[in-house]
Amino acid sequence: MSAAHTTLVGRLARDPESRTSNRGTTVVKLTIPIDTGWGENKTTTWWTAAVFGKQAERAAQYLNKGSWVAVSGNASVRAYEKRDGSTGHSAEVAVDSWSFVGPKQQDDNEPYRSSAPTPTRRPLPAEEDMPF
Repeated sequence: MSAAHTTLVGRLARDPESRTSNRGTTVVKLTIPIDTGWGENKTTTWWTAAVFGKQAERAAQYLNKGSWVAVSGNASVRAYEKRDGSTGHSAEVAVDSWSFVGPKQQDDNEPYRSSAPTPTRRPLPAEEDMPF
């Protein structure tokens, strides 16, 4: 099938799977479930994102299950035959670039919370302490 450029943002469903190609290139597979719709109409598409080379090495080093990540690259859907003889479809992205989106959540049921410290407010200086 044809490929289209896409960007996916989601949490990794499992730890990255790393391997080395026959040519010695590091390849890391990321699994990213993307939900669409809501209620009874909610569906999940399971995307496989393949990261190559130095980017793959960094992904394997820094990402793990639950990491929020954005991947961008050429997407495609391919058909394959399942064990029972029916046709299945696989959604895949050949990643051009990836980046962290936010910190890993500790609990799947918790809403996203930033790990950044809450800013504290300092009182304004007294008028006589102002430099102008």
